[in-house]
Amino acid sequence: MENCIVSARRQARSRAPALSHSQWLVAALLVCTACGARTAFESDHSPASTPEPSGGSSGSNGSGGEGARPASWDQITWVDEFDQSVVYLWTGSATDTWVVTSAGPGLFYRDHWDGSRWTRTAGEDGSDRFGSEQIWGAGDRQAFAGSSKGLQRWSGNTWTNWQQTPACHAIGGSENNAIWCATESELWQFDAPQWAHQLMSGVAGIQASTRKDVWVWGIPGASHFDGVRWNLELAGAVRRVSASEPSNVWAVEAGDVLHSAGPGTGWTRENPTGSQIASVWSQSTTNTWVIGAGAVMRWNGSSWAIVPLPTQDEWLLISGSSEDVWLAGTLKLIHGRPTRR
Repeated sequence: MENCIVSARRQARSRAPALSHSQWLVAALLVCTACGARTAFESDHSPASTPEPSGGSSGSNGSGGEGARPASWDQITWVDEFDQSVVYLWTGSATDTWVVTSAGPGLFYRDHWDGSRWTRTAGEDGSDRFGSEQIWGAGDRQAFAGSSKGLQRWSGNTWTNWQQTPACHAIGGSENNAIWCATESELWQFDAPQWAHQLMSGVAGIQASTRKDVWVWGIPGASHFDGVRWNLELAGAVRRVSASEPSNVWAVEAGDVLHSAGPGTGWTRENPTGSQIASVWSQSTTNTWVIGAGAVMRWNGSSWAIVPLPTQDEWLLISGSSEDVWLAGTLKLIHGRPTRR
């Protein structure tokens, strides 16, 4: 099955290298249907409503007094391993991770990690089956998700429909009353209590650190919003953007990783893995990760190093906080924490 999944992904990429998130998903699932395989695609990580300077939660990791000792990302302890096919992964803190998992073509679930266990969530009608649209968490047991009929809200118990909202597939925000989402042809902004929208097609992901620091990326490239206007910062289909702070921005484009010191400063390009890079996650200026086919590497601020992993897979999604990191491949979801000094 694993060979079929990897083959499906590569066939989908070779047929249409500039597809959006939802188009990637459909293309690869169609290729893989004949063998009944499951696959995983795009990742997105946006800070929660009160992001830390380091890009994630700075509290205890739930292991007693260990939270008082500083974390060392030079060595990771892999604490959990799950047999799950994940199509979307988002982390706001060590106690707030959302995944959209696939149990087959057209069959998706929304699962939440609270720092100690996973919970499979359900909608107001009792159903636990959803689409593959993205989720963004606003903290305080609140989250928002896209759907084919309109946005949905999570209050800690069930998903409820948010009436008269756009049917978005990508979503991100900086507060629960400052949300961005994208349909196939429009970008929507919720600045409570008003919705506004503009034409912008091909958006696959959104990261909103503040109301004046928003990134969107996808088929047209990567654009930044400074609170007044949008500026195209990177042309060409962009697979991922991750910014731990305004002056530390990373992107994945054409299988390489690019780095920028902020909007308007230009980009440097490299590929430390020597293969196609699938995604990037930056937690701080001294802790940035890239993942790809069988390779995971970490930038410590001065050099890249291979990250030893407990299992092999084609790694496609990554997110985390200042206390932990999640990696998802075609077959596995693994969880790691930095060692304590």
